[in-house]
Amino acid sequence: MAPLYVPTKRRLAADDPFFDLGNAEANICYFEKHLVRALPDIVARRSHMMAIVDGLLEDAGRLQHPITCHDPPCCGSTHYPSALAYEQHYDQVHRHSCAACRAVFPSAHWLDLHIQEVHDAFFSARVARGDKLFQCFLPACPRTFSRPLKRRLHMVDKHRFARSFNWNLVRTGLRPASRLPGRRLPSGTQ
Repeated sequence: MAPLYVPTKRRLAADDPFFDLGNAEANICYFEKHLVRALPDIVARRSHMMAIVDGLLEDAGRLQHPITCHDPPCCGSTHYPSALAYEQHYDQVHRHSCAACRAVFPSAHWLDLHIQEVHDAFFSARVARGDKLFQCFLPACPRTFSRPLKRRLHMVDKHRFARSFNWNLVRTGLRPASRLPGRRLPSGTQ
């Protein structure tokens, strides 16, 4: 009867996958042994460095002068105590604002819709021809419509927008025209 298993010697390289598990366990043991001893020094150095950074940040905060917003419609009339406060103001008022009428929009998509529908003469001409150019308010939706009323019905039916939604947002922006300082509407727009 022939033996079922015959052992043979094999030479394996040190980086052979056969040794991966053993190498991983050896590394864990090494790091546990040596890093546990060094851990208090590492923590002490880190806390010392964090104290230095905190001190520098406090000094920078005391030396910081108020930031003045010079972008329209502010034009130097508003001041902010920190860069964070100014960034918040910029995001709310200037990030997505129309250069032509200074209306402010919640996103770049809304600003693009506004520029097309209010300020683009080619858009008006194509709509007069009957082209479907009024895009859905949601950037992910590819639907276009021939009239704003059809878009509105689509938004209510398909995307569950409230019937009380401000449907003039594309034309007026987040704030009504009467509240925007220095806003002038171009002739021929509402």
